[in-house]
Amino acid sequence: MEEEVLDFISAIKEKYPLEIEDTFSNGLCYWFAKILEIRFGGDIYFDPYHVHFAIIIDNNMYDITGKIERCTSDWFNWEDYKLYNDTTAIEKSCIIKANNRSV
Repeated sequence: MEEEVLDFISAIKEKYPLEIEDTFSNGLCYWFAKILEIRFGGDIYFDPYHVHFAIIIDNNMYDITGKIERCTSDWFNWEDYKLYNDTTAIEKSCIIKANNRSV
């Protein structure tokens, strides 16, 4: 599965790698994790210290840069995190704002 996920990420970045990586690293990381979740399954995780989303698929963590190493204490399952924390600001700045972005 790891090779399939990495091939998918590479294909997305093939034509405009810098622009795509910048877009999904600065403000739209949740939506890239969502794309991977829809395509491969897995669980979206959130790092509140860096305000960054990624996904765990088959015990590997990915974002737009590919497979990433993670410090387990920094990342929280997004669904669990929402149960115990006020996520209003995160949702407004990372999810809703991005969803209303004009092109």
